Amino acid sequence: MAVTMPKIEITFRQKAVSLISRSERGIAILIVRDDTNKTFTHKQYTDLSALEADEALYTTDNYNAISDMLSFAPYQSHVFRLDTDGTLGDTLAEISRTVKTGWITIAGMDSDDAAALASWVKTQANTKAKSYKCVVYDVTPLPDDMHVVNFVNETVTFLDDRGASDGVEYLPSLLAIFAVCNVVRGCTNYHCSNLLTVEEVADNDAAVGAGKFILFNDEDGAVRIGQGINSMTTTDGLTRTEDMKFIETVEAMDMMRDDITNVFRTEYLGNYRNTRDNQMMFIAAINNSYFRELEQDVILDPDYDNASSIDVEAQRAAWVASGKSEAADWDDDTVKATPYKRTVYLAGNVKILGSMTDLIFPINMF
Repeated sequence: MAVTMPKIEITFRQKAVSLISRSERGIAILIVRDDTNKTFTHKQYTDLSALEADEALYTTDNYNAISDMLSFAPYQSHVFRLDTDGTLGDTLAEISRTVKTGWITIAGMDSDDAAALASWVKTQANTKAKSYKCVVYDVTPLPDDMHVVNFVNETVTFLDDRGASDGVEYLPSLLAIFAVCNVVRGCTNYHCSNLLTVEEVADNDAAVGAGKFILFNDEDGAVRIGQGINSMTTTDGLTRTEDMKFIETVEAMDMMRDDITNVFRTEYLGNYRNTRDNQMMFIAAINNSYFRELEQDVILDPDYDNASSIDVEAQRAAWVASGKSEAADWDDDTVKATPYKRTVYLAGNVKILGSMTDLIFPINMF
């Protein structure tokens, strides 16, 4: 077997999760194309007052976009400046080096930038590198990915003096809304408080069914998010399930993957021998600390037996594949007592809770 760098393979399936310590979320990353001041490429703002001091650094449109993001008060707000004729890939590489996770969009993006951003985010997820997510505007063909949200309303009307604007101008606000909601709540029916009205799509249900993210005007005149969905429409019942079409489910999945990766890398990788006892210590930390905390925060269902354990079948298969054919006849306890070389195989079952979105309430009259 070829020697490579240590690998942490954490594959999320509906019934197989490897997870540890809860992380802070709520990170918004806004890219702006702006040549007004080229002395910086990255700024982090805590609030609108901090941005006001930097107003001269940006065009009016970009200043408004950053203001929109900050008005929803994400946990962290990052601005990355890109020259108007610069290469988006360079900025994305800088983001990867600077911010470990978060929601990304580009102010006033065109179709090329939208496609490039969606592609980059999908690549990060496919390589299990970092769990970024992005919101893009009306990308064709549909991204069909759980980490990419495809917003499509053609026109939004802001409450301020901007008035009616192209739908793409609302991306910085959505970016912040997604960051604020993160794993705490779903964004379905979220009140878009900086809008007066929105031009609705022709058929809300058809759009949502096609993986398009939409806003609508409710009966009281408020603009709200239709369904908190991403652009994924293709499912396989295993690694791409119906539940994974919802942003809040993917947020929880990514949080758990990031947490376990961080703890394994910093606390366990290279520090402990690969014995059954040490694996059980790791599993106990997941089950008794991390899962219990997620249950208390109502991210995982407290009425479900959320638990991890040694993945007996995967560990047995690894031994068989290595040439130890007798492993096929080992009982489960023997497999558990025989860790495979330097690899830790874990499996688990969790139930991620979704927010209430539908009400079915028949009333019988007598």
